[in-house]
Amino acid sequence: MVSMMKNILLFAFFLLSAVSLHAQKIYLCEGFDADDITLTDPSNFTFSSDQKTVTIEGTTYNISDIDSITFAEPQFESVDIVWNGSSATVNIPASLQKVVTANINGGHVTIISSTTDQEILYTLSGSSSNGSLTINGNYKFTMHLKGVSLTSGNALPALNILCGKRIEMKMMKGTTNSFEDNAMNTSKGAVYIKGHLEVKGKGTLNVTGKSSHALKVGEYCQFKSSTGDVNILSAVSDGIHCGDGSKLAEDYEDNRLIVNGGNITVSNCKSDCIDCDDYGTAIINGGTINLNVSQSDGTGLKADSIVYMNGGTINLNVTGNISEGIRYCYAGYFDGGSINGTITGKGARGLKAKKTTSATDTVLNGGYSYWNGTNVTLSATGGTYTADASKCMGIRSDNNMTVTAGTIAITTSNSSTGISVKGTYKQTGGTVTVDGKAFTN
Repeated sequence: MVSMMKNILLFAFFLLSAVSLHAQKIYLCEGFDADDITLTDPSNFTFSSDQKTVTIEGTTYNISDIDSITFAEPQFESVDIVWNGSSATVNIPASLQKVVTANINGGHVTIISSTTDQEILYTLSGSSSNGSLTINGNYKFTMHLKGVSLTSGNALPALNILCGKRIEMKMMKGTTNSFEDNAMNTSKGAVYIKGHLEVKGKGTLNVTGKSSHALKVGEYCQFKSSTGDVNILSAVSDGIHCGDGSKLAEDYEDNRLIVNGGNITVSNCKSDCIDCDDYGTAIINGGTINLNVSQSDGTGLKADSIVYMNGGTINLNVTGNISEGIRYCYAGYFDGGSINGTITGKGARGLKAKKTTSATDTVLNGGYSYWNGTNVTLSATGGTYTADASKCMGIRSDNNMTVTAGTIAITTSNSSTGISVKGTYKQTGGTVTVDGKAFTN
């Protein structure tokens, strides 16, 4: 830490001298990442009083996360995988040939890594309508997506990662990257990640799931603050699925969705748009999530355990009958950000705090809602679902609902309901209205 600080201070001395003459592009390096920044003025390069962070052009970085700062764009050694129609090529640097091997069968590439202490960078580019990538190993790695488009033509996912470790996926700036499987896929996703997935980068990622889920992550899935556009175009099952099927309560942290940034859009799913399964939790700190719920009895964002919302924006378009925009089976803690949406499906709910009591359910006796700062604007107009007399609602809590801050404004029509609370309703702050009138349970 001390050495890194000295290096940054020395770099800053030369940098500020250069900037005094003209704007200077610099590169902040962290692992295999190099963020390019154009520094326009010396005053836009400042350290915190405790010397733990540096703010450059309005963005703050932890100094402990920075490996180096350079004037020249850094070049990282990588295993380069390039698809060209029905064929693929793999370039393995000499220094990695003892720990990385590749098998190529037309457009289908299998990588086997034996390293246990060296993180490897893989770069993916090119396109194939009958291609896939499988990576086996026991150590974390990073992928740079540099404009790759794969449609799997066999029983494998288009992208099949079996390492069970932290996998960093960066969509390189300005690139569009697409993955699609087919009905023969025997896995559970067009993109299947056995371990932990961390997504970043200012490019675009498009995923289509034709056999089951579009994006299936065995453990947690994190969209970092630098994430660009992520589009789940369609899925036979869930759009994004977190969790490996374990029903152990201690695994709840593994089955998490964490959104710190990005513009995530999920549409055309025949089950849930996003499912945090088996004690799973959803943590929304930033970014924008657009959920288009068109499937009957589907959900936009479903957490078997808890939803934490601290920032960001969730936009709901709920058109499926008896469907839900957001469902949490134990509790929802809404401390910041905003939720907006239209609920037009018959018997549909904008938000549902669900209480379950069946012995086969993962989480029992929940259904709590705590509103401490999130601002909500919903229109509930779907009316009644005649098959079971369910009414369209903006918010439904099967247990207690507490409001201390924030604004909740719901408008209704067609005999729909704004808010329904089966337990105790308590409001000590904030504003809650249904059709312009203060809500009382």
